[in-house]
Amino acid sequence: MTSRILLLFGLFICLLAACKNDPKTTPATGPQPDPELATLNNLIDENPDNDSLLYRRAELFYKLKGFDEAIKDLNHAIQLDSMQPAYYHLLADAFLDYSRPNDSKRAIDVLLTAAYRFPNRIPTLLKLSEFQLIVRQHSDALQTLDKILQRDPQNAEAFYMAGRVALDKGDTTAAVAALQKSVRFDASNEDAWLFLGRIFTSRNNPVALQYFDNVLRLDSTNLEAWEYKGVYYKRKGQFDKAFEVYRGIIVRNPDYSNAYFDMGVIYLELDSLSKARENFDLAIKTEPLFVKAYYYRGHCSELQGDIPTALQDYKQAYGMSPNYKDAKEALDRLEKREASRPPAVPENNCSGEYMMFNFLTFL
Repeated sequence: MTSRILLLFGLFICLLAACKNDPKTTPATGPQPDPELATLNNLIDENPDNDSLLYRRAELFYKLKGFDEAIKDLNHAIQLDSMQPAYYHLLADAFLDYSRPNDSKRAIDVLLTAAYRFPNRIPTLLKLSEFQLIVRQHSDALQTLDKILQRDPQNAEAFYMAGRVALDKGDTTAAVAALQKSVRFDASNEDAWLFLGRIFTSRNNPVALQYFDNVLRLDSTNLEAWEYKGVYYKRKGQFDKAFEVYRGIIVRNPDYSNAYFDMGVIYLELDSLSKARENFDLAIKTEPLFVKAYYYRGHCSELQGDIPTALQDYKQAYGMSPNYKDAKEALDRLEKREASRPPAVPENNCSGEYMMFNFLTFL
């Protein structure tokens, strides 16, 4: 009887194991294919020369960072219908976001082709000027913007881009003139107001606050505008107002690392090293790649006399950004100081021999 029960139990275990290993009942593991992509693949298999479907699939590939696939689909779509500006725009984006050599040149070439085919299309010319700014072709960008302004002398976006180009060249006077024209023709351009505020902050001009308030009237949740408002107060030495702004930012977004960093810098200026270090810790916790936060935390540790911790943070900052001059100089300075320091003599170096001597003397 017992042997029969054991036999039946063994058969049950075998059946259970077989069910678990049945591929029909085993759940799939690993990354699953995107259902939208699978649908588009099927549709394109049935309609291989449908340029709209190819463009939709290219958009999805681009979103998934499948740049090779997106570029292939877009080139095919353009062959099928070369009069769709959106195809050129996305193709330029795909080239620019790719990391192969000369991709930025390919992106510009695509938009130059689009501008040739659609010479009066302002969105295409604006995108071309933006890409020319990205690759720092300042003269070409200004020529493109001039074409827009010849067609539309009050185009706010063209003046905004002209301000961006001037700012990138370091000409803040020309930048202010262009950005002010931009907001004159379109007072809802938050980015233009924000750039104006930043320029006037660098000049310690209180008009900066009006520009930031203009942004916040348009969007009270714009944390960048709040941050630069805090920067203005910090530069003016109005630390209480700066702290109030930064704490307000953290209430809105506890992971906004720049607010912690900026408060840390103020505490450092006030020689409140523990509070400064605490805020640099929070900046790093919310943004692990925050290079300057590592450097400044190391600086706090050095001022507190904690050299090993300071060295660790300086090494981290320099390792993440080898061109960061302050981190390199601080690291070299501390390493030289530590190398020139005489080796420490261990305490109680002869304690064992001393105890043995006492013992023998006692005997």
